[in-house]
Amino acid sequence: MKRTLIQFDGSNFYKKVKKISPQIHLTPYNYRRLATYLVQGKPDRIVYCVGEVKKYSGNKKSETLYANQQSLFSNLRKQEIQIKLGYLLFFDGAYHEKGVDVQIAADIIYGAIKDEYDICYLISSDTDLLPAIHIARNEGKEVIYVGFEHIISRALLKNCSSYRILKKDEILQFA
Repeated sequence: MKRTLIQFDGSNFYKKVKKISPQIHLTPYNYRRLATYLVQGKPDRIVYCVGEVKKYSGNKKSETLYANQQSLFSNLRKQEIQIKLGYLLFFDGAYHEKGVDVQIAADIIYGAIKDEYDICYLISSDTDLLPAIHIARNEGKEVIYVGFEHIISRALLKNCSSYRILKKDEILQFA
């Protein structure tokens, strides 16, 4: 039986799903059921990577974002999904996620070299992950790109072992 690793790029997933269905609320989303649907069985390991929201006293926006993220984390923990955090850096008037791609890449590479999985389902359209994908494939691992029908990464289609393109109804069935 092949061992599976599911890697969610949290903010990438959020942005893609919101483009499909702006009204969807992803805090209570059933990420485990989506993962099970993708592998057509029980996934061995599911990792959700995202930038950590900091709460700043007196800043209503940060307090709201922090509370929402803590609700999401609670839901992920109930589903027995591992959470790995990057951080958010504020510059040029906006927040920018940092460290998440590196965390995902490190998991893909480390797991491949240590033979912790046979198949990695990558739920991200981030081409920064291409070097990690190449290393995993050179280690004999299968990397499956999980994309969205309305925004497909041609680079990931070309460089992954195979792909799975999700349609709107497939994504919404787990909301």
